[in-house]
Amino acid sequence: MYSFNLTDAKILLSGLVCFAALCMVASAIYAINDIFDFEIDKAHSINKTRPIAAGLVSKRAAAVFALFLFSLGFSLIFFFSNALVLFFFALYAILNVAYSFKLKHFAIIDCFCIAAGFVMRIYIGGAVVGGAIDEIISEWLFLTITAVSLFLAFGKRRGEMLHVNGKGRKVLGGYNLDFLNGIIFSCAGVSIIFYALWAMTSVSAMIYTVPVVIFIVCKYLLNVHGASYGDPVTVIFNDKILVFSIFIFSLMSVIFLYSELNYEASLQL
Repeated sequence: MYSFNLTDAKILLSGLVCFAALCMVASAIYAINDIFDFEIDKAHSINKTRPIAAGLVSKRAAAVFALFLFSLGFSLIFFFSNALVLFFFALYAILNVAYSFKLKHFAIIDCFCIAAGFVMRIYIGGAVVGGAIDEIISEWLFLTITAVSLFLAFGKRRGEMLHVNGKGRKVLGGYNLDFLNGIIFSCAGVSIIFYALWAMTSVSAMIYTVPVVIFIVCKYLLNVHGASYGDPVTVIFNDKILVFSIFIFSLMSVIFLYSELNYEASLQL
């Protein structure tokens, strides 16, 4: 959407193929993570319902499933996309497998790995569009995604510290509540600042989406500091106001970006 290629059928199809491949690779990584977290998840008040922890799927079957998804996902990229997309896919997979094996046990490093995974996804999207990657992914967009991702990751750790019974994650022993409260507000603040700076350098009308973004961040913060487990998907989809606000933001973005693009194109005729 932000590359102004939403109406380009060829790029849109490439994006859908890449999206499907990324879903497969990400699902494979989740399966690997659940295999390694088998014992921990069984003692977790929420994760104990996951298929492997609940005994519904064997670790062997999960490993075969993960290998199948990896193979299918990378095959799609190899045959239907370009070398740069394949490169970022490989980095994404290596990072997340390393996270599942070891890095998730180190405080702060774990959240930065999660953030890096989200950043890698926007670079994959930029590589699908083609052209110089530094022109497609601006500095402010990179910083915005990094800050937002850290905001979500640290918010989840806070929720886990407060609301998860049982053994939970080993990494939680490396955190304390005061640090998490402080870093969450810091990341929330810089996320808004970085987004506002991106909006000011993008299409002029995008500046009017900044108040909506501030509202979304504030509402999310309120939910995280309530009785929330901290999982971003749960926090968002359990709040109708938050879902509606994100919809309004997305609608405004499409209208502002593409109405100005069409206006500029008409001036060139």
